[in-house]
Amino acid sequence: MGCLMRSHTWTSRTPEAIMDRTLDLESWPRRSHYTFFRSYDRPHFSLTAAVDTTLLMQDGKPAGVPVFNAALYVIMTAANAVPELRTRFRGEVVTEYAVVHASTTVPMGTEAFAFCDVRYAPDWITFNAHCAAEVAAAKTQTELVNNVAHEDDWIYLSCLPWIAFTEMTHPLAGRDDCIPRIAWGKMTETDGRWSMPVNLTAHHALVDGLHAARFFAGVEDRLADPFW
Repeated sequence: MGCLMRSHTWTSRTPEAIMDRTLDLESWPRRSHYTFFRSYDRPHFSLTAAVDTTLLMQDGKPAGVPVFNAALYVIMTAANAVPELRTRFRGEVVTEYAVVHASTTVPMGTEAFAFCDVRYAPDWITFNAHCAAEVAAAKTQTELVNNVAHEDDWIYLSCLPWIAFTEMTHPLAGRDDCIPRIAWGKMTETDGRWSMPVNLTAHHALVDGLHAARFFAGVEDRLADPFW
């Protein structure tokens, strides 16, 4: 799939904009879709698209912007702007979280990786500082530890800087695993334009293709803005 074109003007969203809320299934407009896909053995879908990173690579990186931190920030800002990517279920309780955070992979030792938990902040300077501190701490780990396994207000992310992948699948804990997975890959240059692949895997009971498209558009909108 080619690079997505920007489709709307970016609007930032602060974590304080709403509170966590339990959805009323009886009045929830999505109830029939939720019920339908909860019955599936394989209810997840996966989409991959290339997004334009030219501004980040040509202006941001030479100015000292950490590309990993910036990519994570852009992805999490776009994800937080889509309510469906902040919605989770446990049993029959469906919760829309006010904000979701990043649990991502970082290198640990020579070839292993660690989980790095970065709480989201809508301000780039704050997020970048949080991210740098958490990445440094995670790299000192000696074994793989999941500190957020029993919390739902997270998104699980992976960075594969070695591969400009065109599709991807993720390990899932089962049919009721409703934590979205997001991955991004190697940035490549073609005819003076830079791009990177981004993958989103989500539970269809909570997320549709339209919501995924809004996420990808949000990523590109934020990448087109010199937020640093």
